[in-house]
Amino acid sequence: MNAVSGAPLIPGLEHVRRLGSGGYADVYLYEQRMPARRVAVKVMKAAALSSADAQRFAAEANAMALLEHPHIVPVYAAGATADGRPYLVMMYYPQASLAERAKRERFSVAEVLRIGIQISSAVETAHRAGLLHRDIKPANILTSQYGTPGLTDFGIASHMSEAADDDAGVSVPWSPVETLYASGPATVRSDVYSLAATLWHLLVGRSPFEEVGGDNSTYALMRRIRDVPPPSTGRSDVPASLDRLLRAALAKDPGVRPASALLLARSLQAIEQELRLTRTEIILAAEDRTMRVADALPSPEETRLKPQQVVAAPAPGGSTVVRPPGAGERPRATGPVEGRIREATQLRSDLTSPRAVGGAPDDATHLRSRAALADSPDEAAPARPGRGIVMGAAALAVVAVAVGAFQVVARGTPTVPEPGLTASVPPPELTRVVPDPGPATVTATRSGGQVDFAWTYDHALPDDQFLVVVDGGQPQPVGRPELTVDAADRACAAVRVMRADGSGYQAEYSQEACA
Repeated sequence: MNAVSGAPLIPGLEHVRRLGSGGYADVYLYEQRMPARRVAVKVMKAAALSSADAQRFAAEANAMALLEHPHIVPVYAAGATADGRPYLVMMYYPQASLAERAKRERFSVAEVLRIGIQISSAVETAHRAGLLHRDIKPANILTSQYGTPGLTDFGIASHMSEAADDDAGVSVPWSPVETLYASGPATVRSDVYSLAATLWHLLVGRSPFEEVGGDNSTYALMRRIRDVPPPSTGRSDVPASLDRLLRAALAKDPGVRPASALLLARSLQAIEQELRLTRTEIILAAEDRTMRVADALPSPEETRLKPQQVVAAPAPGGSTVVRPPGAGERPRATGPVEGRIREATQLRSDLTSPRAVGGAPDDATHLRSRAALADSPDEAAPARPGRGIVMGAAALAVVAVAVGAFQVVARGTPTVPEPGLTASVPPPELTRVVPDPGPATVTATRSGGQVDFAWTYDHALPDDQFLVVVDGGQPQPVGRPELTVDAADRACAAVRVMRADGSGYQAEYSQEACA
């Protein structure tokens, strides 16, 4: 142990300085002797040597070692110090994390789109390997010496089949309702929410539900995340399409969010195209095409009318660059109108090619033969337009009309999916007026050692949510207008109603009912 810095002595590594500290681990900069390079070493704190923390640390080592991606921080080695503390040896990212940068600068829209697509690629890679990150936030995205982002800290990552386990350790400001209130298991859409909250943070300088000068305690943030509709960024340079996309991805209902990180990346690419920005490539490993994708894949209905994905030849390092239509190859027309336009355009190309206008030797000979015949006595009668010329003129007219129609359609119809509409269900109508739910009237009925609570209210919707306080305890979320509790003695409950999208917020609970 280095007495001055507290950094452990690790064979083959020489301590340089401390980089940072977290809840259960410290991070140090070391010089590696062979091969010579600087590395970041994450060491578990002595006070955190519980079995749960040790398992979490081992899970992080295994998760990061399994995932190889240009935008996931690579792990070089793992081991244990002389005093039994586990450590990870990782690639060193010398520049500030996105959290540090967001404190002192505002990211441009172009950079946020680029970072969003790159990190979406990394998250999609993890999902295809069956892993959820569950703690995406600005502090967990580092920056290399070349300015590229790298996702790190898979300390609470889990296999999708284990996502309903304890979510202790999640970062509240960037976490969705289902993980904060245990109202549902963490899914692919939970990571999509956290990634969208991170992009919102980069644009605004704070997390989506943090209030400037307001109460930003953990409880207050959790309440706003549950009850308040997703806010707009408020930036005049943020296009409406990006604002809509982020608000859809921050929806309370996971079903409204983009169905996968890949769909989020494609929507961000569409906004890049809208703004005439350089297209950021979606990078996925070649072998990922045969890996299990679980619920990260969209349904056939979601992809039936979307542009085809074009996969280029493998790039150096075994990765494949995935380019959407428009980057090197246009999508093939699929509908009857588009098919006729394509056929007409091809016909125009055939009619105006060198061969069609006599550019080829055979055609030139054919035209000279027709000229010789025209000079003969039998051909002295006034010439009439030939059938071929008439057909050619008609074809050119069809082409002109078709091309004109194509231009009109192209001006009125985007060539890529509308950003924000890649979710599994349409986003809520933000301008639709829905009456707020009325105050709840609660009834309580005892049956032996149990008390059944039920409540009614005006303007009920089938997907309404409820908070129930029993005997003055902590509020518990309930998805149906009824609750049964075990109570040997007298029990009382009060209810507050809210819409699934967080609207119709009721500041007060109903009158208690007891039994």
